[in-house]
Amino acid sequence: MLRDWSEKVIQALVVPGVLGLVGLGFVSICLRYFLRGEYALFWAEEVIRYGFIWVFWLVSPLIVRKGVAFGVDLLTQYLPTALQRILTLLGNLAIMVLLLVYLRQGLTMVWVNRTQLSTALEISMSWAYLAIPVGITGMLIEVAWQSLEQLRALLGPAPTRARSAG
Repeated sequence: MLRDWSEKVIQALVVPGVLGLVGLGFVSICLRYFLRGEYALFWAEEVIRYGFIWVFWLVSPLIVRKGVAFGVDLLTQYLPTALQRILTLLGNLAIMVLLLVYLRQGLTMVWVNRTQLSTALEISMSWAYLAIPVGITGMLIEVAWQSLEQLRALLGPAPTRARSAG
């Protein structure tokens, strides 16, 4: 249920965000070329660039959830289901370790670039780099959730106690 809610929130942010960024790009180009640059939006290029960076990192947990990221299952599809789940768990563990390294590096980038200002907008570059740890955190949560599901499936259903009559 929480996963469905998070997907709807991400879609509610990303879809209008992409449309707005494309619209801003269109308006910026029209102003630059049709009005000979007199009313050029000098800041639009940075907004579009940083906006699409945020869109990518916000969508990355959904890419993991839907399984549309690349994967190799040529050999594992012929293995028994239990072994497939064990290999998936091991792969997920390796992915989580790698994501933790990326998260640490992303947070370092946010901290290091906190005093650097963007050229046109003159905002801290940390705002652009913050998309990295946000997206990686979402991916970590998603991979952990999938690992728990695989573990539950591997261990089987919880045994139920027989009810006593009377």
